Amino acid sequence: MPFSVALPRSSARHWLWLGLGAIIFAACLVGIFARPIGFLSAFWPANALLLGLLVRFPALARPAAWGAAAVGYVAADLITGSSWGMALWLNGANLLGVTVGWLILRRLSEPVLRLRRTVSAMYLLLTALAASAVGALAGSGAAPVYFHSPWTDLLSLWFSTELMNYMLIVPVVLAMPRDDDPPSAVHGAPLFWRVAPVGSLLLAEAIRSVVGGPGVLAFAVPGLLWCALSYSTFVACLLSLVVCLWTMAGVAMGVLNFTPAHASDVLSLRVGVTLLALGPLAVACASAARAETLRRLDHAVRHDDLTGVLARRAFMRQGQRLLTRYGRETSGVAVLMLDVDHFKQVNDQHGHATGDRLLVAITQALATTLRAQDALGRMGGEEFGVVLPEVSHAEAQAVAERLRTAVAQQAVISTPRGEPLHATVSIGLVHSASMSGEADIDTLLLAADAALYRAKTDGRNRVEPG
Repeated sequence: MPFSVALPRSSARHWLWLGLGAIIFAACLVGIFARPIGFLSAFWPANALLLGLLVRFPALARPAAWGAAAVGYVAADLITGSSWGMALWLNGANLLGVTVGWLILRRLSEPVLRLRRTVSAMYLLLTALAASAVGALAGSGAAPVYFHSPWTDLLSLWFSTELMNYMLIVPVVLAMPRDDDPPSAVHGAPLFWRVAPVGSLLLAEAIRSVVGGPGVLAFAVPGLLWCALSYSTFVACLLSLVVCLWTMAGVAMGVLNFTPAHASDVLSLRVGVTLLALGPLAVACASAARAETLRRLDHAVRHDDLTGVLARRAFMRQGQRLLTRYGRETSGVAVLMLDVDHFKQVNDQHGHATGDRLLVAITQALATTLRAQDALGRMGGEEFGVVLPEVSHAEAQAVAERLRTAVAQQAVISTPRGEPLHATVSIGLVHSASMSGEADIDTLLLAADAALYRAKTDGRNRVEPG
């Protein structure tokens, strides 16, 4: 499962927990320094960061990790002058909210958590609402005790900041790049189209600074949507985080103070910023889901549904590309046609299900023997084609013998009665050097098929050069 990571052993685990505690400690300090005098932080990234990390790396969610995070929370408050009671109460509420979010997200499927489904944004929003509400309810009672203000004001401010932080930070952590990520929509595009979406955000900022007014919150929406359609989900979420925080700061600067005196205005601003982030996130998730669906459809069209190798048409196209690229070089290209010997008898004696399993096993033996640059396709029934680029005739002959031996030496499957079932293949081989310079893949396959026919008439389980 790509979303999982194996935990290191022994003392290395201690460094892992220590690192997590240090990250939360640093994130808490960022939030503490963003506090207005005598009240909660205007921006508190620690909770969203912890939730994202625990979901992104499920193996982290161990008691030691929760303990390290708790130490990071409390230590940050204590060294900046908070009392023990205040630190324990507020950070207990923080951890409770994170726990609720984690219990919800851990039940979702990997594609949803990787933001590759259209419902991913909605699940994140619902999770953020639940975690923010629980954390705010747990912490709001501290308002009259430590801040001398009504608990409803703290409830409002806590809920709004948590909702905004979860929707801005958690998607960035979940969408962090992985090795199997597909290229973005602008991958390989001209430079202009790669920078134009970001340029539109800069243009929106310039217009906002000139126009001003209450509508500036929405000026970045077209640019964010363009970025969501153009870049990877991670880049789109990261840009959304930067733009939304910058927009909030720009709107609030000199106008709002994140204290109970402006509670209703702060709530409105933070919810607006959350909704501003929700649109591009939903578009990015839908775009990723659409791209994944198209990749699956393309794979289904190009590959045989039983064996997983190239289907006939895709194999012909790939073979022609290899022939065009390497056919005129010194080494040249070899084309092989393979046929499973006595395959009809397998179907008649053991059933078609056993025959299908046999074809799958033979395909695996062939694929593991071939190189990464070779093309393997199912031509139909029990016939397979292979294109070997950059090989001499002698090298192609050796490869063909290895393929024949790999199939012959393997006890491929067991029959329903538990008997091992062996198979052999006959192979016809032709090399581009023996053909006309204008020969295409169809011509080479016909020649290899003729050689295959001779191999079968001369005794089977052999390689016959054309």
